[in-house]
Amino acid sequence: MGATRLAVKYPGLQHQADEGKSRGLLFQAVRRFLRAQFGRPTGLWGALVGKIMLHTPSNHDRTLWAISLLDIQPTDRLLEIGFGPGIAIELASGMATRGVVAGVDHSEVMLRQAARRNAAAIRDGKVDLRLGSASHLPSFEQPFDKIIAINSIHFWDNPVECLRQLRALLRPGGMIAVAVQPRWRSATDATAKNIGEEIAANLELAGFTNCRLVLKQTTSVPIACGVGIK
Repeated sequence: MGATRLAVKYPGLQHQADEGKSRGLLFQAVRRFLRAQFGRPTGLWGALVGKIMLHTPSNHDRTLWAISLLDIQPTDRLLEIGFGPGIAIELASGMATRGVVAGVDHSEVMLRQAARRNAAAIRDGKVDLRLGSASHLPSFEQPFDKIIAINSIHFWDNPVECLRQLRALLRPGGMIAVAVQPRWRSATDATAKNIGEEIAANLELAGFTNCRLVLKQTTSVPIACGVGIK
């Protein structure tokens, strides 16, 4: 039973609810399936998940707020980890008008959706989307000014090591923002705060400085974002 309960947990967070503790095996199986699809969308279900991400208002609000923390400049080079259907990529490329916005996602379904959404910017050389993950990053010729990850760190198996690898891709003085809004039903304001503090602590363990937690209250549960500087 312990292994079954653990399976409905996110691997990249210590602070989270035990949604499967008092639920049956069918509930846990459905939960695992849905979390797997949101973590790495595949096939027809994955395409549907991408549409849900694209059209959910809270997803847009979370993305806009997280991006605003980076103060993106026209010449910035920005990298997003886990770009999904490409919402943040599109917004950031509209701000970094003379820079480059790159993205890494381990879902081929999301790569196709994001590439369609950002087709013009890709043709113009302003957007560069690649298959990969936080633990298996592709090579980039130049360092980045900013890195962002929105609702993806909880899917990382070893978040501190992944953050170390991301730090290596930043220029000195570069900035990272890692945002999470807990979506499970039992999440509270305290849950979001604890998750944010965990992210900020992991950033510090990975070698970032000036690490801090920023919270944004919403109509449901706050969005937590850990911010750090290389």
